[in-house]
Amino acid sequence: MKSPSPILFAKVSDLIWIRVDGKGSFEISGQLQDFVTRMIQLGHRRFVLDLDRCQGMDSTFMGGLLGISKEIGKIEGGLFDLVNVNGRNLQLLRNLGLTSFLTVDEEGERWLSERSQVSQSLEPCKENAERPDKHATAEVMLAAHEALAAAQPENAARFEDVIRYLKEDLNTSAH
Repeated sequence: MKSPSPILFAKVSDLIWIRVDGKGSFEISGQLQDFVTRMIQLGHRRFVLDLDRCQGMDSTFMGGLLGISKEIGKIEGGLFDLVNVNGRNLQLLRNLGLTSFLTVDEEGERWLSERSQVSQSLEPCKENAERPDKHATAEVMLAAHEALAAAQPENAARFEDVIRYLKEDLNTSAH
């Protein structure tokens, strides 16, 4: 079985620069959230997510980005910017109404000096790099889809079946 896309990171100045190499999917969404949570606990407040090598995003990953953005938004001086978002990924974010909630550098004008510094210092994120269990994955997926449903009225109808299925699955696996 193919392993999930790697998440790489580097500390550049007071930024935590994160890059997804491959598909932004449910397989890495929990890992990304855990990593950001740990960095926040360590006192970091400013994050840039580089999607230059992100080959696509599923709804769980996008809902996870929304959740991360909201958590960072609660922190004084918190920042969560998305950079190098290709046209397809930008369209996916727009289709779910997420560009109203996420800061996306569509013009490629932000963090220019940091972009050049980061490539030499990226290292793999170690947060739960092995595949999470089915129950933990279902919890991440449910939280992500509930965030998407709350973000925009059309999303509630779009994801109601997924949310119902995940809730049923979690209730069944809890017994």
